[in-house]
Amino acid sequence: MSTMPEEVVPEITRRISKSPYYSSVPESTLARKALRSTRIQEKVVFEFSHDAGLVHQYCTMRENMFISVWGLKHFSGEKDRFDDSSHLMVARKGLQVIAGGRLTISTAARRMAMPMEGPDFLLQQVFADFDLASHTYGEFSRLAILPEYRSGSVFPELAKRFISKAVAEGVDFAFNMAPLPLARSYRQTMQVFGLNWKICSDITVPDREEFEGIKMAVSVMDLRSLRREFRDESKARWEEPVFAG
Repeated sequence: MSTMPEEVVPEITRRISKSPYYSSVPESTLARKALRSTRIQEKVVFEFSHDAGLVHQYCTMRENMFISVWGLKHFSGEKDRFDDSSHLMVARKGLQVIAGGRLTISTAARRMAMPMEGPDFLLQQVFADFDLASHTYGEFSRLAILPEYRSGSVFPELAKRFISKAVAEGVDFAFNMAPLPLARSYRQTMQVFGLNWKICSDITVPDREEFEGIKMAVSVMDLRSLRREFRDESKARWEEPVFAG
């Protein structure tokens, strides 16, 4: 169950956008991209949706991306058991999906495995110091974007909304598993927002057949400070912004 009303999400998004890091690193290529003209934002709609048509496009797109970008030869982007129980977000221009991803959440009231987990890799064991059994935690996964939009502001906007959603849902720790180059790219985006995306280089991810020999890295982001910042405002109502999302 969400710990904050949906109306709070736009305000969290606004606050993240106003992070001093957003303007304090103008030399960063990513920062310049994130601060470019709002032309893309005016045309792109970001939304959480389980619409069958949009989800089908997203699944097709993520399969193509994981094959072309990750170099996987046998990856299937078809809906899996986590999609229906996760928050799926798509970015679309009209009815064309250009990006998407999912947020899977485990709460004390509804414990569930994360997409990255398996018998050989359990988050509550790997991150024993976090005492995850006492926390709400989640995983960002299946992030994908069409090639022509990868260098613009679509991904930073997608990431911002995912963070806002996670905070609104009470997530304390957010995890991700990705090839190391992508993990570093994600970390750079989060640094633009002033957030600490930690790549856990000391944790060895077991090799799995579906990785096809690609070295994977696990990252974690501690969202508790953001949650504390908005705890006192959890009953406030915010006007939904009229922009691409």
